[in-house]
Amino acid sequence: MPPRTAALLRPLALLAAAGLCAVVANRLAPPERRLAWTGWAPPPTLGEIVAPAPAEPALALPPVPAPMTAVPAPAASAPAAPKPAALVPPPTSPALPAPPASQTPAPETALTRFPPSSAGVMRDITSAEAWAAFQLRVPFLDARRSAEYAEGHVRGAWPAPVWEAGVDLRLTEFEARANPAPRAPLVLYCGGGECEDSHLLAKKLVALGYRNLLLYRGGYPDWTAQGRPTAAGAQP
Repeated sequence: MPPRTAALLRPLALLAAAGLCAVVANRLAPPERRLAWTGWAPPPTLGEIVAPAPAEPALALPPVPAPMTAVPAPAASAPAAPKPAALVPPPTSPALPAPPASQTPAPETALTRFPPSSAGVMRDITSAEAWAAFQLRVPFLDARRSAEYAEGHVRGAWPAPVWEAGVDLRLTEFEARANPAPRAPLVLYCGGGECEDSHLLAKKLVALGYRNLLLYRGGYPDWTAQGRPTAAGAQP
């Protein structure tokens, strides 16, 4: 036998001897130690050797929500009766102070504007004072002659021509119509300048009891120069 063939058969003989020894040893072993003989199985194929790809996990679908059931609304409870408010006495307001006395000055009158003078029963007044007296309705008496009076005089002035015989009668008529009080102011005038007729008339009125005589020194000429109200005729 050639050496190459002998070398190939030697391993096969060893394998056969080993298999025979295994069969004999399995037969001689007790039953609980024997190996089960499954027979010969063909070698696995290439497809069986390759492990199969793992299966993709199934997509988890979201759970279907359970149908909503109408929840009955809670029964409306009857509103609680309001608690009665505690009786609180109304706050007492402090006493209001008395309103201050009116600061508005009292309206000016002829007597407040021209009170009797302690210096005497007669006194001179300026042109402005004569105009103020006229506005306050103080009586005016014209001491000039009747002809001068008729030509023009202070509007509303009473004629009292001191040089004429009827002057006393004129003054009596004036008292009856004007009825002035003894301390009420009276304005007397004449022709102005050096005219003294108003002073003579004042003395007659003092004799009648009057004590607040105002002598308008400018007289009728000043009155007309100021453009103040005038009248003409024999009567006021």
